[in-house]
Amino acid sequence: MKFGVLALDYDGTIARDGVLDSDVRAAIAEVRAKGIVVVIVTGRILSELNRILGDLNFVDGIVAENGAVIAFPSGHSRVLGSAPPFGFLQELQRRSIPFSVGQCVIELDAGSALQVLDVIRNLELPLVLLFNRGRLMVLPQAISKSTGLREALTTLRLSAHNAIAIGDAENDHDLLAICEIGVAVSWGSPALQRVADHLISGDGPEAVAKYIRRAADQIRLEPERIGRH
Repeated sequence: MKFGVLALDYDGTIARDGVLDSDVRAAIAEVRAKGIVVVIVTGRILSELNRILGDLNFVDGIVAENGAVIAFPSGHSRVLGSAPPFGFLQELQRRSIPFSVGQCVIELDAGSALQVLDVIRNLELPLVLLFNRGRLMVLPQAISKSTGLREALTTLRLSAHNAIAIGDAENDHDLLAICEIGVAVSWGSPALQRVADHLISGDGPEAVAKYIRRAADQIRLEPERIGRH
């Protein structure tokens, strides 16, 4: 494997309380200078991420809304899923279930899952539920972080076989699975840690920054050797 793509989850992996870690930002700049393409793959709504981070040009691409929306520094963007059904949103409001909505995703508190599932079943909608720690995302069928990343890499003419993915939560399983090396963080989901190729030990994004730099320095090593030093 030649390491050419870095796919990073955002919240809980490279950000604390929504704020991007400054050392991770510096590490991203360093590996991009070496020719490695960096893509953020997140459940967040794109406009929300833009508001938090401001200029998104410090990476080569964004996969937002858990794979439903992809965007590039050029301004080019694509929506891969359908808009939330109006009747579904009306019913959530009728039941006084708080939510936020993006171009495709509806985000809610995980505690509302049973009510949301009841709405989907009653309306017979082609929607799926996905948990992300204490949050719940409702998405069109066949939308995931892996499908969004695959589309982004196709646009960039790159392959997931040259990619390392780093994540922390339930919605990162397919992201790690699609990439040549899937990495979990020790402060995240134990289930994700069990299926990851590598584990980043530590207690926050600073450990991720160290791993990124180490992986870039060992760019020509075989996958099983990266991260073992």
